[in-house]
Amino acid sequence: MSTPTGVAAVERALAILDAFRETNGILALAEIAKKTGLYKSTILRLLVSLELFGYVRRLDDGRYQIGPKVAELNLIFQESFRLREYVMPILERIVSAVNESASFFVRDKDSRLCLYRADTRQAIRDHIREGDMLELRRGASGKCLLKYDERSLADVTAKDFVFASFGERARDMAALAAPVFGVNGKFMGCISISGPRNRFEDAPVEKMKTALVEAAVELSIQIGAAPEPLEAIRAVLAPSSEHA
Repeated sequence: MSTPTGVAAVERALAILDAFRETNGILALAEIAKKTGLYKSTILRLLVSLELFGYVRRLDDGRYQIGPKVAELNLIFQESFRLREYVMPILERIVSAVNESASFFVRDKDSRLCLYRADTRQAIRDHIREGDMLELRRGASGKCLLKYDERSLADVTAKDFVFASFGERARDMAALAAPVFGVNGKFMGCISISGPRNRFEDAPVEKMKTALVEAAVELSIQIGAAPEPLEAIRAVLAPSSEHA
Protein backbone atom coordinates (compact mmCIF):
# COMPACT_ATOMS: atom_id res chain seq x y z
CA MET A 1 0.00 0.00 0.00
CA SER A 2 1.39 3.38 -0.94
CA THR A 3 1.95 6.02 1.74
CA PRO A 4 -0.53 8.92 1.46
CA THR A 5 1.08 12.20 0.44
CA GLY A 6 -0.18 15.68 1.08
CA VAL A 7 -0.17 18.86 -0.97
CA ALA A 8 3.20 20.59 -0.67
CA ALA A 9 1.85 24.14 -0.65
CA VAL A 10 -0.67 23.29 2.08
CA GLU A 11 2.01 21.60 4.18
CA ARG A 12 4.27 24.64 3.85
CA ALA A 13 1.45 26.97 4.88
CA LEU A 14 0.73 24.79 7.92
CA ALA A 15 4.45 24.76 8.74
CA ILE A 16 4.32 28.56 8.85
CA LEU A 17 1.43 28.45 11.32
CA ASP A 18 3.30 25.84 13.39
CA ALA A 19 6.24 28.25 13.63
CA PHE A 20 4.15 30.43 15.97
CA ARG A 21 3.96 27.67 18.61
CA GLU A 22 5.53 28.55 21.96
CA THR A 23 5.99 32.20 20.94
CA ASN A 24 4.10 35.36 21.87
CA GLY A 25 2.21 35.05 18.57
CA ILE A 26 4.38 37.55 16.66
CA LEU A 27 7.29 36.63 14.35
CA ALA A 28 9.49 38.43 11.84
CA LEU A 29 9.97 36.96 8.36
CA ALA A 30 13.54 35.92 9.24
CA GLU A 31 12.27 34.06 12.32
CA ILE A 32 9.64 32.20 10.29
CA ALA A 33 12.29 31.24 7.74
CA LYS A 34 14.60 29.95 10.48
CA LYS A 35 11.84 27.90 12.12
CA THR A 36 10.45 26.41 8.90
CA GLY A 37 13.54 26.12 6.71
CA LEU A 38 11.58 27.66 3.82
CA TYR A 39 12.82 30.36 1.46
CA LYS A 40 11.64 33.86 2.34
CA SER A 41 10.13 34.27 -1.12
CA THR A 42 8.04 31.11 -0.61
CA ILE A 43 6.97 32.26 2.84
CA LEU A 44 5.89 35.66 1.55
CA ARG A 45 3.67 34.10 -1.14
CA LEU A 46 2.03 31.79 1.38
CA LEU A 47 1.59 34.60 3.91
CA VAL A 48 -0.48 36.50 1.36
CA SER A 49 -2.99 33.63 1.25
CA LEU A 50 -2.90 33.08 5.01
CA GLU A 51 -3.56 36.77 5.58
CA LEU A 52 -6.40 36.79 3.04
CA PHE A 53 -8.18 34.03 5.00
CA GLY A 54 -7.49 35.57 8.39
CA TYR A 55 -4.91 33.10 9.71
CA VAL A 56 -2.17 35.73 10.01
CA ARG A 57 -2.01 39.49 9.79
CA ARG A 58 0.88 41.78 8.90
CA LEU A 59 1.77 44.40 11.49
CA ASP A 60 2.89 47.95 10.72
CA ASP A 61 6.50 47.08 11.61
CA GLY A 62 6.55 44.27 9.01
CA ARG A 63 6.27 41.38 11.46
CA TYR A 64 3.44 38.87 11.37
CA GLN A 65 0.91 37.93 14.02
CA ILE A 66 -1.47 34.97 14.37
CA GLY A 67 -4.85 36.06 13.01
CA PRO A 68 -8.38 35.80 14.41
CA LYS A 69 -9.27 32.74 12.32
CA VAL A 70 -6.96 30.62 14.50
CA ALA A 71 -8.84 31.71 17.62
CA GLU A 72 -12.12 30.90 15.88
CA LEU A 73 -10.95 27.37 15.08
CA ASN A 74 -9.75 26.96 18.66
CA LEU A 75 -13.22 27.84 19.91
CA ILE A 76 -14.78 25.34 17.50
CA PHE A 77 -12.34 22.69 18.72
CA GLN A 78 -13.20 23.44 22.35
CA GLU A 79 -16.92 23.32 21.65
CA SER A 80 -16.53 19.95 19.98
CA PHE A 81 -15.39 18.53 23.32
CA ARG A 82 -18.23 20.20 25.28
CA LEU A 83 -16.00 20.00 28.31
CA ARG A 84 -15.49 23.65 29.20
CA GLU A 85 -18.61 23.94 31.34
CA TYR A 86 -17.39 21.00 33.42
CA VAL A 87 -13.65 21.66 33.42
CA MET A 88 -13.44 25.38 34.16
CA PRO A 89 -15.28 25.30 37.53
CA ILE A 90 -12.97 22.46 38.61
CA LEU A 91 -9.83 24.37 37.57
CA GLU A 92 -11.05 27.52 39.30
CA ARG A 93 -11.72 25.52 42.47
CA ILE A 94 -8.15 24.22 42.40
CA VAL A 95 -6.79 27.76 42.07
CA SER A 96 -8.92 28.88 44.99
CA ALA A 97 -7.74 25.94 47.13
CA VAL A 98 -3.98 26.02 46.48
CA ASN A 99 -3.34 29.44 44.90
CA GLU A 100 -1.48 27.96 41.92
CA SER A 101 -2.49 27.79 38.26
CA ALA A 102 -4.45 24.82 36.93
CA SER A 103 -4.69 23.50 33.36
CA PHE A 104 -6.42 20.76 31.39
CA PHE A 105 -4.24 19.07 28.76
CA VAL A 106 -4.97 16.70 25.90
CA ARG A 107 -2.53 14.92 23.61
CA ASP A 108 -2.06 16.18 20.07
CA LYS A 109 0.26 13.73 18.29
CA ASP A 110 3.72 14.37 19.78
CA SER A 111 2.67 17.46 21.72
CA ARG A 112 0.35 18.32 24.59
CA LEU A 113 -2.29 20.96 24.08
CA CYS A 114 -3.47 23.21 26.90
CA LEU A 115 -7.18 23.13 26.22
CA TYR A 116 -8.38 25.02 29.32
CA ARG A 117 -6.60 27.17 31.88
CA ALA A 118 -7.27 29.01 35.14
CA ASP A 119 -4.51 31.31 36.40
CA THR A 120 -3.50 32.10 39.94
CA ARG A 121 -3.47 35.78 40.91
CA GLN A 122 0.09 35.46 42.16
CA ALA A 123 2.51 37.70 40.29
CA ILE A 124 5.12 34.97 39.84
CA ARG A 125 3.67 31.98 37.99
CA ASP A 126 4.15 29.94 34.86
CA HIS A 127 2.69 31.52 31.76
CA ILE A 128 0.98 28.67 29.94
CA ARG A 129 -2.05 29.81 27.95
CA GLU A 130 -5.05 28.08 26.44
CA GLY A 131 -4.03 26.88 23.00
CA ASP A 132 -0.33 26.46 23.86
CA MET A 133 1.33 23.34 22.46
CA LEU A 134 4.09 22.00 24.69
CA GLU A 135 6.60 19.19 24.45
CA LEU A 136 4.98 15.86 25.27
CA ARG A 137 7.93 14.10 26.86
CA ARG A 138 8.65 16.67 29.54
CA GLY A 139 6.47 17.73 32.43
CA ALA A 140 3.91 16.06 34.68
CA SER A 141 1.02 16.35 32.24
CA GLY A 142 3.15 14.91 29.44
CA LYS A 143 3.98 11.87 31.59
CA CYS A 144 0.30 11.40 32.37
CA LEU A 145 -0.77 11.69 28.73
CA LEU A 146 1.88 9.19 27.64
CA LYS A 147 0.97 6.76 30.41
CA TYR A 148 -2.74 6.62 29.64
CA ASP A 149 -2.84 7.15 25.89
CA GLU A 150 -5.02 4.35 24.49
CA ARG A 151 -5.67 3.07 28.03
CA SER A 152 -8.76 3.30 30.20
CA LEU A 153 -9.90 3.65 33.80
CA ALA A 154 -9.54 -0.13 34.16
CA ASP A 155 -5.74 0.29 33.92
CA VAL A 156 -5.46 2.81 36.79
CA THR A 157 -4.18 2.21 40.30
CA ALA A 158 -3.60 4.68 43.12
CA LYS A 159 0.18 4.40 42.81
CA ASP A 160 0.20 5.72 39.23
CA PHE A 161 -2.57 8.30 39.49
CA VAL A 162 -0.49 11.40 40.34
CA PHE A 163 2.52 12.47 38.24
CA ALA A 164 5.11 15.08 39.20
CA SER A 165 7.84 17.08 37.50
CA PHE A 166 10.41 19.42 39.01
CA GLY A 167 12.39 21.58 36.61
CA GLU A 168 11.81 19.41 33.55
CA ARG A 169 10.17 21.91 31.16
CA ALA A 170 11.60 25.02 32.83
CA ARG A 171 14.28 24.84 35.52
CA ASP A 172 12.42 26.96 38.09
CA MET A 173 8.95 25.45 37.56
CA ALA A 174 7.19 22.37 38.91
CA ALA A 175 3.90 20.60 38.24
CA LEU A 176 1.59 17.80 39.30
CA ALA A 177 -0.90 16.03 37.02
CA ALA A 178 -3.65 13.42 37.25
CA PRO A 179 -5.76 11.66 34.59
CA VAL A 180 -9.41 12.33 33.78
CA PHE A 181 -11.72 9.65 32.38
CA GLY A 182 -15.16 9.73 30.81
CA VAL A 183 -17.91 7.40 29.64
CA ASN A 184 -16.84 3.73 29.50
CA GLY A 185 -13.61 4.68 31.25
CA LYS A 186 -12.23 6.46 28.20
CA PHE A 187 -9.14 8.56 28.92
CA MET A 188 -10.03 12.21 28.22
CA GLY A 189 -6.92 14.14 29.25
CA CYS A 190 -5.34 15.35 32.47
CA ILE A 191 -5.54 18.12 35.03
CA SER A 192 -2.30 19.84 36.01
CA ILE A 193 -1.28 22.20 38.82
CA SER A 194 1.84 24.19 38.03
CA GLY A 195 3.92 27.01 39.43
CA PRO A 196 7.34 28.07 40.74
CA ARG A 197 9.39 25.15 42.02
CA ASN A 198 10.14 26.81 45.36
CA ARG A 199 6.43 26.79 46.21
CA PHE A 200 6.18 23.00 45.66
CA GLU A 201 7.62 21.96 49.02
CA ASP A 202 6.52 19.16 51.34
CA ALA A 203 3.40 20.59 53.01
CA PRO A 204 2.16 22.65 50.05
CA VAL A 205 2.70 19.75 47.65
CA GLU A 206 0.65 17.40 49.82
CA LYS A 207 -2.20 19.92 49.84
CA MET A 208 -1.89 20.23 46.05
CA LYS A 209 -1.98 16.44 45.59
CA THR A 210 -5.16 16.21 47.63
CA ALA A 211 -6.80 19.02 45.65
CA LEU A 212 -5.65 17.45 42.38
CA VAL A 213 -6.97 13.99 43.23
CA GLU A 214 -10.29 15.48 44.35
CA ALA A 215 -10.54 17.45 41.11
CA ALA A 216 -9.63 14.57 38.78
CA VAL A 217 -12.01 12.16 40.49
CA GLU A 218 -14.88 14.65 40.61
CA LEU A 219 -14.48 15.73 36.98
CA SER A 220 -14.25 12.12 35.79
CA ILE A 221 -17.47 11.19 37.58
CA GLN A 222 -19.23 14.31 36.29
CA ILE A 223 -18.47 13.43 32.67
CA GLY A 224 -19.52 9.81 32.92
CA ALA A 225 -16.79 7.63 34.42
CA ALA A 226 -17.77 4.84 36.81
CA PRO A 227 -17.49 6.19 40.36
CA GLU A 228 -16.46 3.00 42.20
CA PRO A 229 -12.81 2.68 41.06
CA LEU A 230 -12.34 6.44 41.35
CA GLU A 231 -13.73 6.55 44.87
CA ALA A 232 -11.33 3.76 45.80
CA ILE A 233 -8.42 5.81 44.47
CA ARG A 234 -9.65 8.89 46.31
CA ALA A 235 -9.88 6.91 49.56
CA VAL A 236 -6.20 5.99 49.26
CA LEU A 237 -4.78 9.31 48.01
CA ALA A 238 -7.07 11.82 49.69
CA PRO A 239 -8.30 10.03 52.83
CA SER A 240 -8.63 13.25 54.84
CA SER A 241 -10.91 14.91 52.30
CA GLU A 242 -14.58 15.55 52.98
CA HIS A 243 -15.44 12.57 50.71
CA ALA A 244 -13.44 10.07 52.74
